[in-house]
Amino acid sequence: MNNILIIGASGSIGSALLNKYQNLKSNNITAISRSRLKDNTAVVEIIYDFNSEILPDLPTDKKFDLIIFATGHLHNEAYKPEKSIRDLNAEALAYSYRINCIIPALLIKALSQSFKDHTKIIFLSAKVGSISDNHLGGWYAYRMSKTALNMMIKNLAIELKRKYKNIIVCGLHPGTVASRLSSPFTGSVQHEIFTPSQSTDYLVEVIENLTIDHSGKIYDYHSNEISP
Repeated sequence: MNNILIIGASGSIGSALLNKYQNLKSNNITAISRSRLKDNTAVVEIIYDFNSEILPDLPTDKKFDLIIFATGHLHNEAYKPEKSIRDLNAEALAYSYRINCIIPALLIKALSQSFKDHTKIIFLSAKVGSISDNHLGGWYAYRMSKTALNMMIKNLAIELKRKYKNIIVCGLHPGTVASRLSSPFTGSVQHEIFTPSQSTDYLVEVIENLTIDHSGKIYDYHSNEISP
């Protein structure tokens, strides 16, 4: 039986990952989410407001085989993606950085005693965090915070390999997924838009096939490496 931790389990992709791993095989799943999960008594639930300055009480009696960070912020009622530098706002920049990078970093610090030698630690990143792939500009806060997350992933992979020879730390780009996060921006998208279930099927396959050689890197839903 695998111990799996899914952070952001009430979101579109997080809830699809939760369902997938529950149906895939016998797994012991712990879920961290903003709101209580409906009719899911088989999951150990931890409710956490990601805006809180106080981290949640995390399990101290488990070591996880798989940890997935399925959290992310692109926009909300207060903050919208910037179209130009004229739209920059200090609070919006700080909020994106907090949700997309700081909270994942602090949570992984709090989980540092919960790793096994073969643990896979997965962060949902985004292709727009690639500096070399940026040809359109805009979306300053989101792009910058995801780039920072990607650097954290690289740092973490280097550090953990010194203690755990087989641990894997990766960022995964789930594609454009039909969700509350993406819905205002999909009208002009030319490429395929996945349902959460479709994206999750791809992600789980990528996760299953990750090896130590993939650690510290960012990949898309087809296992193609995304350049920094």
